[in-house]
Amino acid sequence: MRQNERAPSLGEVAEKLGRDRSNILYHLKNIERMGLLVRTGGHRGVRLVSKSSKIIPLLGVVACGEPITILEEIEENVQIPENMISDGYAHYALRAKGDSMIGVGIFDGDILVIRKQPDVQDGDIAVIATDEPPFEAVTLKRAFHKKKSLLLKPENDELEPYVVKKGDVRGKLVGVIRSL
Repeated sequence: MRQNERAPSLGEVAEKLGRDRSNILYHLKNIERMGLLVRTGGHRGVRLVSKSSKIIPLLGVVACGEPITILEEIEENVQIPENMISDGYAHYALRAKGDSMIGVGIFDGDILVIRKQPDVQDGDIAVIATDEPPFEAVTLKRAFHKKKSLLLKPENDELEPYVVKKGDVRGKLVGVIRSL
């Protein structure tokens, strides 16, 4: 990969090793399951995982604005720095959509690393589900607990905080990854 600045195709690997393409694909899938590489699509879509990083699923889009419905299906896997992972917790990623959190440096298209947990401290940035399943929508905001509701505060001076009576915490923001 370093010599040509790109990954070899399955056909090139099979030819070089004198193996069948299906055999190469079988081993690539096993190496991916071990967390040593990520397949990114296309016939050269392979990226090595550094030893100081982890792979987590990207589950879709989260609104940084009005709540939107998401389907929790794995779109792809993303590589994140190991220091964003907390032992004992599951983690997942969401892609930011909107501008309600620009005041804390979260922009449209950023990858958000979320620690899955059922509650957060007042002032934490969290993924909050509103409405009832299967029509629930999610948003990313600072969360503050009230007696029987949650106050959701955007980080954009042009937007106002609002209260949701049925807010369900789905996780806490622990990291942001941006592609330039």
